[in-house]
Amino acid sequence: MMSSRLPPCLRPLCLVLGLSLPAAAQTSAATPELPPVAPTAPPEVTPPSEPPPPIPRAIPDVRVYLSSLNVFRYNPLGLESQNRLVAQKRLFDSPSVLLRDTFVNAALSLKLSPASYKIGPTVDIQPLAVLNVRAGYEYMQFFGTMGFLQSFPDAFRDFSDDIRQDGEDGAYSTTGHHFFIEPTLQAKVRSIALRTKFAIEYWNVDLRDGGTTFYEATPDTLVPGKGWLFANDTDLIWLGTQWTVGLRYSAVWPRYDEAQGVPEGTSANNSHMRVGPLVAYAFNTDEGTRFNRPTVLANVAWYLKHPNREEALPYLLVGFAFNSDIVSSR
Repeated sequence: MMSSRLPPCLRPLCLVLGLSLPAAAQTSAATPELPPVAPTAPPEVTPPSEPPPPIPRAIPDVRVYLSSLNVFRYNPLGLESQNRLVAQKRLFDSPSVLLRDTFVNAALSLKLSPASYKIGPTVDIQPLAVLNVRAGYEYMQFFGTMGFLQSFPDAFRDFSDDIRQDGEDGAYSTTGHHFFIEPTLQAKVRSIALRTKFAIEYWNVDLRDGGTTFYEATPDTLVPGKGWLFANDTDLIWLGTQWTVGLRYSAVWPRYDEAQGVPEGTSANNSHMRVGPLVAYAFNTDEGTRFNRPTVLANVAWYLKHPNREEALPYLLVGFAFNSDIVSSR
């Protein structure tokens, strides 16, 4: 059986179909005309081996909600609050597993950190429960604080933590534009879910002093000042009522050309890959309220490949996520 989309704090919707098995005990009344007899124990009722499955929650026809994810990251170091105000419309009113949780939505996204903010619209469409596509744009403002933003003349430069710490005085404030499209495939069989999200991104940032690349902490690589970057996150997870545990694989591949000092026929390999366990715990599983599914989450990962992080020190992310329904119409 396949399930619906996987929302922002690592949670696909569980579609469970089934019928409860009623059990009843029948007792017979004693007949007055008959002589009294020894009392007889009532017949035993064997309980079902499993509780009846829950009724799938009703999918709102129209929904307006706030989604929030707040994370702290180490190796690389980072702190960010990601918030989206979403207006959503259901596409199909169908009991089908593939069509039940289908929708289109539009959102305003705001990401805040001590070094920058990013704001812009996003659009999601989920025509099938196994497929979601998000497209969006972000206007970015870097404050010039905490060593961000630092630019480099080409894609071959060392951008390790030590180098960037030494170059903090050269950080400056600037603006830029970020376009992206993120197709996601997802499926669920019983309590096991598989989700893979691809990202196709175009960056256009106003770099100074001859810079053609810059360091961005989220992809943790040298991003072309004007160019493309590809990424992937793949999760294999077990879903409990409140617990989610699994394994995450992440990879980033920046693309360079002659504008970043990489002639045709050569390459600057600043891609990286990491893998490790993830876990999330939802304090409650409420939906349709002002404080839905408050969840703590963590991901620890070791780098399989990175230009300057292939030591034993792992990547660490901890976060807190929730969403809040503002309007929900059946």
